[in-house]
Amino acid sequence: MRDNSPVVLDRLFARRLVFLSGKGGVGKSVVGAALALCAQKRGMRVVLVEVEAPLPVARLLGGRPGASPIHPEEVLPGILTVNLEPAAVMEEYIKRTLHIQMFVRRIVQSPIYQRFYSAAPGLPELMLLGKIMDLTDDRHDHDLVIVDSPATGHGLSFLKVPFAASAAIPIGPVGNAARRVISHLQDHEHTALAVVAIPEEMAVVEGLEFLEQAQREVGIAAEAVILNQCHEAVFDESEEARVLELLAGEAGGRLARGVSLRGALVAARRQMRRRKLTRFYETRLKRATPLPLLRLPRIFAEELGLDDLRGLAARLEAHP
Repeated sequence: MRDNSPVVLDRLFARRLVFLSGKGGVGKSVVGAALALCAQKRGMRVVLVEVEAPLPVARLLGGRPGASPIHPEEVLPGILTVNLEPAAVMEEYIKRTLHIQMFVRRIVQSPIYQRFYSAAPGLPELMLLGKIMDLTDDRHDHDLVIVDSPATGHGLSFLKVPFAASAAIPIGPVGNAARRVISHLQDHEHTALAVVAIPEEMAVVEGLEFLEQAQREVGIAAEAVILNQCHEAVFDESEEARVLELLAGEAGGRLARGVSLRGALVAARRQMRRRKLTRFYETRLKRATPLPLLRLPRIFAEELGLDDLRGLAARLEAHP
C-alpha cells in the first residue's frame, strides 16, 4: 500500500464521480467535505451529494438549512451541496417524463402511486442513482460529483439495485435507466470508490468487506482507503517510558489547580494506547489491500468548523 496523497487525489479527481462508503459514524461526510475543498483548491467545481442526511454537511461549509432536496446549491465558491430526498427525486423524474405539471400533481398525490412507490423494491434507490448520474452529465458546469453513500450495511445493496432492476425489468424506462447506471458504475474512467474507516475493529472489517464485495459484485474501481480520526503521536519514546514509570511509581501531586498529576498521566497513557491502536489498524489495512492509504487526524472538537475542514484538506494534499 503506497502513501502518496497527491497522486491518489489526482486519480480520484480525474473521474466525474467518486463514491465514499464506510461504516456509519466514520465521518464520510467530513471526508467528502475535505475532498471537495481539495478539488476546489485545484480550480474545480464540485458537487457534494448526501442522501437524506439528518445533519447535512452543508452546515459545516456555510450552507443554509432547508435547501432544495434535488438541486445542488453553491455554499462556497466552486462547492455545491445537495441532500437528496428519494420522494422528491421520484417526483422530478415523473415531471421530466410527463411534462405536464397538472398530471404530475395528480399522480404523486394518488393513493395508487403512494402504494406503488412504497412497495416497489429498489425503485427509490434506482431513481437516486439515476439522479446522481444525471449530475455528472456534461451539460452541467461542475467537474466532479462526490457522493456520501449509505453506510456499508446498506451501501452495497444500494449500488446493486440497478443490477436487480435490469434483471427483473429488462425492457422499458426502468430497465433502460438501470443499464445506464450500471454502465456508469463500471466505467473506470468515469467512476471511482474510496472507502472510509476509523481505527476500530468493526469499521476496518466492514470497510474491507465492502471494498472486496463492491469490486467483485458491482465492478466499481476502488482507488483509496481513507483512515479517518487517527490518533497521532504526542510523546516520543523517552517521554512514553517516563509516563509509564511515573504511573508505576504511584506518582502524586498536582500540575495545576484542579489537574492532578495522576489524572494527567492516566490521560497520557490512554493517548499512547489509542496511538498504538491506530498504528495496528494502519498496518492491518496495508496488509489487507494494495490500495493507497490516506490518513486524517482525529480533531478534538464538539463540532467541526470550516477551518477544521480546511486543515483536513491540507493534510490530504500534503506530501508524506
